[in-house]
Amino acid sequence: MCAMRGSSWTAESRPAQRGASAWRWLATLTLLLCALGPFGAGEAAAQRMRGVAVTEDRVALVIGNAAYRPEPLDNPVNDARLIGRTLEQAGFRVTLRENLGRGAMFDALREFGARLNENTVAVLYYAGHAVQLRDHNFMIPVDAEIRNEDEIPVQGMDLSYILAQMSRARSRVNIVILDACRDNPFAKRSSGAALRGLAQMDAPIGTLLAYATAPGKQAPDGIGKTGHSIYSAELAQHLLTPGLPVEIMFKRVREAVVRESRQLQVPWEHSSLLGEFAFVPGINASSDVAEAPNDGAEAALWASIEGSARADDFRAYLRQYPKGRFAEQARARVAALSPPATGAVTPTQLMPKVGDTWRYRVTDRFRFGDLFVTARVEAVTDQGIAETWTTTADAKVRMTLVPLKPGFNPLPDWSAAPPEFAPYLQAMHTGVGEAIGVQRRTIDAVPMTLKPDWEGDENVVVAAGSFRAHKLVLRGRGKSARGNGALAAEYVVWYAPNVRRIVKYQVSATAGRSVRESTTFELTEYKLQ
Repeated sequence: MCAMRGSSWTAESRPAQRGASAWRWLATLTLLLCALGPFGAGEAAAQRMRGVAVTEDRVALVIGNAAYRPEPLDNPVNDARLIGRTLEQAGFRVTLRENLGRGAMFDALREFGARLNENTVAVLYYAGHAVQLRDHNFMIPVDAEIRNEDEIPVQGMDLSYILAQMSRARSRVNIVILDACRDNPFAKRSSGAALRGLAQMDAPIGTLLAYATAPGKQAPDGIGKTGHSIYSAELAQHLLTPGLPVEIMFKRVREAVVRESRQLQVPWEHSSLLGEFAFVPGINASSDVAEAPNDGAEAALWASIEGSARADDFRAYLRQYPKGRFAEQARARVAALSPPATGAVTPTQLMPKVGDTWRYRVTDRFRFGDLFVTARVEAVTDQGIAETWTTTADAKVRMTLVPLKPGFNPLPDWSAAPPEFAPYLQAMHTGVGEAIGVQRRTIDAVPMTLKPDWEGDENVVVAAGSFRAHKLVLRGRGKSARGNGALAAEYVVWYAPNVRRIVKYQVSATAGRSVRESTTFELTEYKLQ
């Protein structure tokens, strides 16, 4: 198919097959393709996905920007057309846009966002120039004339815009692919280091962010030899593998790109997807057309995860091949890599260690967008835990000492969010029922007494995973000094023993009908020594 600029592909636009003879011919062709091996199997699966196999609403926006002045790029339009065709084969209604100016790019993103809902599987693929500035990534329209860093937010399109639309729509699956790490001519016009490569961003819940190369790095536009970038060529090849979980699919792409580029380019992903997703579902046992098992696909999947240190990789294999050739080995690896199902965590295990790091998403009712904060243990002393804190709000590194006792812990010189409550409480208090005493905090200029209650254990799902956590609630009431009526505050804290720190923290305070505080901390990732 030849894709024209501004064209739109949809699965529904293909002419329907007419007559029983056409359907018999299609069934015969499907069987022939299955006999051709892995390529035929992938095509057959793609054909099924154009039928009743896909129940969710699959939509994709594909943008290729190449006609930059005075230095156009070679591959982005070809890459966009290739990925557009591939996504169409995977059952997506694809909107292809090429060489967009800023106004047209904004319109395309806005229209795409308007199509999203809770039943949507959404994919955004962008090929072209992009730059980072102060932890934000900006896609660059072809009519941009950026002369200094201050013009980037004005002339570029902030990726946070579409991420916010995805978050509001609560789409079931969101996948954003940035094939946008090309050699950047805008860097030559500015001395700012912020223009090198793209910035690492945390994926909102239900979202996977894929970068053609690691954050902060670049890859040449012309490194491919087929009229496409290496990344887009490998992505198109692996995307249609039946039953392949998307995280493992991107791992295969990464391995191939690293090999083909001789380690000059290393793709990278950040995922907060919940549940499993494959671009092409596995073969349905109730399918009208029986197909032989694809031993090659199983072997390839096992080879891609055999050295993994993640139990979830082997669980994904077992879901796809519960009676496969490597099933026993996979179960053994799951058992070896999973934490013990029983047995209490000892106080020693609850103590943080130097180098332990946690990253949180902070969502505030009064703040536009999300704020990310990172805490790192620098020392463990008798007086408490010495931490360094960094935030995406500014470039400062803050030091704080968190006492190993109940209480609120405000960060020095930072009032963008309420203080945490005893983030390391479990290092002394191991669970439900421990008495921690009443707590006090000044809210809306009124000193308040807060009564704590342990409310048992519950499962908590955050971007970093699913955890069994102890739930602590602190509640208090008072009278507003401003005459706004009764003042009420509630703090809910979830402690997961295996994380060594809080995994979630919700703050709410009202004065009459006026909301004074409404903030949530959620763990997005962590690393324990």
